[in-house]
Amino acid sequence: MEIIGDYGRGINEAFMQVDKATRGLASGTFTVNQHNVLAAAKIIDSEASTLMGRLQGSQRDLRIEAPGGDDVSTRIAPAWNDRLVDDDDSYAKRILDYIAGLRKLAVQLADTAKAYGYTEDQIETAFRGQGA
Repeated sequence: MEIIGDYGRGINEAFMQVDKATRGLASGTFTVNQHNVLAAAKIIDSEASTLMGRLQGSQRDLRIEAPGGDDVSTRIAPAWNDRLVDDDDSYAKRILDYIAGLRKLAVQLADTAKAYGYTEDQIETAFRGQGA
């Protein structure tokens, strides 16, 4: 049972990291205007990159190995893997969808910056973190 406990702690830690990474975005609000549109785009793009890095860094840890050769262990491990990683509605897929949404929002904000009169160079510079 200690093996299952280790897996459970690893899974809980991964989900706590995702929750921590997304908490500010999910609960906070801000108004975007011509003065902060590039900063907002950069923040959102950075959050997407951070979350993607965390997901990639924990992919191996999300996969469950059967802790034993018994029937329950060999059946439950693939079911957990489906739920966590493999299914179309797995937690990993949901996180990827969330990241894609963040990236789309950052692109929309970059388009808004163009409408405010910012140049492509200014937008690229802001996304590289060398200005706002």
